[in-house]
Amino acid sequence: MKPSVLRCPSCGAVSETPASASPVPCAYCKAALHPARCPWCFTWAFAESKACPGCEAEAPAPGAPLSCPSCRVALSGRSLGGVRLDGCPSCGGVWTDPASLRRLCEDRAAKAAYLGDGSLSAPPKPRDPSATPVRYRPCAVCGDMMNRVNFAGASGVIIDACRPHGTWFDADELAAIAAFVRGGGLDAARERDMRRLQDELRRLRAHERPQPGPPVAYDPDTLGFTVSAARGIFKAIFG
Repeated sequence: MKPSVLRCPSCGAVSETPASASPVPCAYCKAALHPARCPWCFTWAFAESKACPGCEAEAPAPGAPLSCPSCRVALSGRSLGGVRLDGCPSCGGVWTDPASLRRLCEDRAAKAAYLGDGSLSAPPKPRDPSATPVRYRPCAVCGDMMNRVNFAGASGVIIDACRPHGTWFDADELAAIAAFVRGGGLDAARERDMRRLQDELRRLRAHERPQPGPPVAYDPDTLGFTVSAARGIFKAIFG
């Protein structure tokens, strides 16, 4: 990737790459500029810019301001391929809404845009959840304390999730999730949950007594989301 050139969104003058998220004035027109790392490519950009100079992720339409669940500063949003990510200019964390996270996990183009189009020779090794300090954070939208969830029940990446509004990832967690998904970890987790569901159904049927009437039709996809709230992030986020 070519080194990105930062320009003032107001006058177009070339600006030096900032060293921090502290506001800086344009050297030419003196407009106030707010540096923020792009949540897609992690290069510096100005929050006022329409597009990131590194990856061309676009600034979304103005909406309700979001605050970082960790350090409470304003988040800077960028959209690419229909997926919106909001990054914190201070701690580097990333916020994503449920629809964007689902697309990032399941859509090939979205995964390629975030992590590249290469393939991993093996799934990344699961992390040790016990090594992550316990800290509850407020939702960036509603302010309620979020649930701590081990993504897919096996990744070892403990994320903060508000089921109706979104998910918070610390600085390196979203990249770790993307690598986990691309390495086949999510598919393996789904297969594991399906096997557990089938085993549970067999145990239930073994203790059933025949009853008159039509047989009960089990929908594995629906039942899989209701058997246990502990079966990964899909219950916590997607419902």
